[in-house]
Amino acid sequence: MSQYHRIIRSPYLHAAAAIFFASCMNAVIKGLSAYESVVVVTAWRYSLGACLALVLWAIFRPKLPGWRAVPFHLLRGFFQIMSAGLFFWGVSVIPLATAAALGLTGTLMVGPLAWLLLKEPLKRDVIVGTLLGFGGALYIINFEADLFSANLEGPLFGYLAPIFASLFHSVSVVLLRFRSRSEDPIVVAFFANTLPALYVLPIFFLMDIQPVEGLIGGYVMAAFLGVSFWSLTTLAYSGAPAAKLAPFTYTQLIWSALIGLAIFNEWPGIHTWIGASIIVAACLHVMRATSPTIASREKK
Repeated sequence: MSQYHRIIRSPYLHAAAAIFFASCMNAVIKGLSAYESVVVVTAWRYSLGACLALVLWAIFRPKLPGWRAVPFHLLRGFFQIMSAGLFFWGVSVIPLATAAALGLTGTLMVGPLAWLLLKEPLKRDVIVGTLLGFGGALYIINFEADLFSANLEGPLFGYLAPIFASLFHSVSVVLLRFRSRSEDPIVVAFFANTLPALYVLPIFFLMDIQPVEGLIGGYVMAAFLGVSFWSLTTLAYSGAPAAKLAPFTYTQLIWSALIGLAIFNEWPGIHTWIGASIIVAACLHVMRATSPTIASREKK
């Protein structure tokens, strides 16, 4: 295999590209939300994304599991669509980089949720890191929305939305552990891009949605970027340990800040960067505390 093919098949390149596509998708969603409601934008993103995923399935024809797997992935799809909708609404009212920073709290939620749902052990270092990370998120919200004042200056729920989105995403990730060893990563990516569309299809009938001229291209772009994100993420995690790929997630802060500045003239203030640094440090601390457990589990 040539050096070129090794590079393009690298899981680290897949992870880096996935985060870039996710940052671009969030920017497209933010732009579309200026002309249409986030609910409608989310409906178009997942409906068209499902169409693209079906085209990919028709080309590559991966072997899908039986019907018994569908209810499980439908449940995951519910948490996935809730996470996406909340995060999309968040980026529509607060800066992209700020939403990305607050979204990193999802890493901190996996440990407590795994303890609650899967009865996995919860170390003291994980608890400390989780509290520290949420302290960083509270720091951002306080200075951005003036949380503890009598009159809130910012869209408080816009700042809370990425955190709740991360909670739903973390539940989806923890649920995936039930089947991570029994299903092909391509199958997981296929379900992640198709079944969530079932939850948004009724919106087209309830709201009598008509495609707005000039926005269709944006909807297609958001769907393409979303499918690319999930597909590349799945490829990345099938080729390298999660602990080694996690640092690529933090590059979303950089991409979001640069895209926000270039397109929306946004640049997060110093308090956002301080809070983001606290959250990233907490995530790294939690990862370091849990990596021995993960390594010992893989050996078994």
